[in-house]
Amino acid sequence: MGRHALPRGRNGKLGKSGRRAAVIAVPVVAAMAMTATSASAANALTAADKAMAGKLNQRIGTAKLGTNVGGEVRDVASGQKVWSKNPTKALMPASTNKLATAVAALTVLGPNHTVQTKAVYRSGTVYLVGGGDQQLSSADLKSLATAAAKSLKAKGLHSVRLMLDDHLFAAPSLATGWSSSYYSDTVAPVRALRIEGNNTSDTALTATKYFAQQLAAQGVTVGTPARAKAPSGTTVVATHTSKPLSTTVEYMLKHSDNDIAEGLLRLTALGQGRAATFAGGTAAVHAVLVGYGIPLTGVKEYDGSGLSRSDRMTADALSAIAALAVDTHHQAKLWPILQGLPVAGVDGTLSTSYGRFTSAPASCAVGKVDAKTGTLSDVSALAGVAKGADGRWKSFAFVENGTAPTATVTQGLDGLAATVEGCW
Repeated sequence: MGRHALPRGRNGKLGKSGRRAAVIAVPVVAAMAMTATSASAANALTAADKAMAGKLNQRIGTAKLGTNVGGEVRDVASGQKVWSKNPTKALMPASTNKLATAVAALTVLGPNHTVQTKAVYRSGTVYLVGGGDQQLSSADLKSLATAAAKSLKAKGLHSVRLMLDDHLFAAPSLATGWSSSYYSDTVAPVRALRIEGNNTSDTALTATKYFAQQLAAQGVTVGTPARAKAPSGTTVVATHTSKPLSTTVEYMLKHSDNDIAEGLLRLTALGQGRAATFAGGTAAVHAVLVGYGIPLTGVKEYDGSGLSRSDRMTADALSAIAALAVDTHHQAKLWPILQGLPVAGVDGTLSTSYGRFTSAPASCAVGKVDAKTGTLSDVSALAGVAKGADGRWKSFAFVENGTAPTATVTQGLDGLAATVEGCW
């Protein structure tokens, strides 16, 4: 049975009758430090962990992953490393990098954080102001235009100039390690105003033209939109509030949405008082990970999505980041991560439609592993959590950089995850 079919408690967390025990939400202090593992907590490996480590030692060599591989498994409660292979080897993480982006966004902004897309008015001009919402739909923008038109007509205004303001984010640029070929099918140029799913070169202008059409349909005519920053002293005529960050993070992780990841990177930067750029965003992520005590030697991030071929992560860092998803000390802010992780053979990028966990031996772990995938032309990665055979949470990361066929590698990764879960 998939996790989506299990009883849930408040805020989407699993209820007590679910497969996973509910975690207790506790306040998180601003200066976060990963819970230190005391001498008493660092117990010897359980018999189940020893058995798992032995199987991983055997199977890592027969999983057809090639030689450029890093991997690690941790016991979350104790922080003890159960198994590792090249844990500090710096490798391209692909979309497993989105775990770091999610942790930083939730930590800095909080799961209830929202942003607003606004229509404001001054001196015959309406400004459509982007707030960074990467899930703004055409229906949302239509509703915003309808509300704006009603407000304008109440003021006796039936003809206005229209300007777009997407200055919240810096002008789009290619991240270090990005190819220009990523536009427009892989990711859109990152802007603060965009209709979800639109990957045109100027998503803000596309959105504003649609907004203009909807204003006209409501009896308010406008000229050709142009780009200008809204001045001070404007009056708000309509507002659309985004989904809460918790929902956005869940969707981003489940479907590995690159545009959401890059938008969140910039919002996180702004939340720390930094510039809304790749550099500002990755600096913010780095600061948050340092606060959690994540081992960052060898880690280099240049974007929020993991598309950069210059990004580097270690299995040591990824397994520590994944552990935060179920660490009871941090659930007040980080609970959406577990909810968003794809479930093995059930949904998201781990569903059977992606060919994941479809056959033995890995199929025994269907519904029992929650993990973020990572895939580029020569990268296959899996990082997440599972309850081990001893009933304790384990976090894991397996990363392969090489030329082996993706389908072959992903089958191997699925088998290793099933080994961590203990069903194989």
